[in-house]
Amino acid sequence: TSGPTHEPIDPVRYIANRSSGKQGHAIAAALARLGADVRLVSGPVGIADPAGVSVTHVETARQMLAAVEALLPADAGIFVAAVADWRTDGEAGQKIKKAAGEGPPALKMVENPDILATVGHHARRPGLVIGFAAETQDLIANARAKLKKKGADLIVANAVSHDSGVNAA
Repeated sequence: TSGPTHEPIDPVRYIANRSSGKQGHAIAAALARLGADVRLVSGPVGIADPAGVSVTHVETARQMLAAVEALLPADAGIFVAAVADWRTDGEAGQKIKKAAGEGPPALKMVENPDILATVGHHARRPGLVIGFAAETQDLIANARAKLKKKGADLIVANAVSHDSGVNAA
């Protein structure tokens, strides 16, 4: 997987993680150059699809999970996407307008599916499951905890800070 997911608030706004998709797309391209049959599920990105890779484009975490499950079984799964952890309980059908003297609307949030954990514990689990952890604190401890919780074989720990250029990764 690669890129972010966009979780709609209304037809013009969404919740997302910062991700350009460059890292996931680069991994997919490198594997394709090595001769692997690569199937990439990508959230919305502003970069070209990698050459030699079959790409499924999705917007939301639920769409990404469905697309990933449709590709199982697989020999390996590499989960680089920056999936939004939460979404609104319901998307507004129209643009939410500002009203003079009123504050912002309350957004009821619900948890998105955990794609890495779902696949890591799936009946058709790939033989190799690799996840990525973007962390702003306690990098190693959080990555180790994620490794156990998600059922992954390997977690790549990425240190993120406000000045790290996370959108470039």
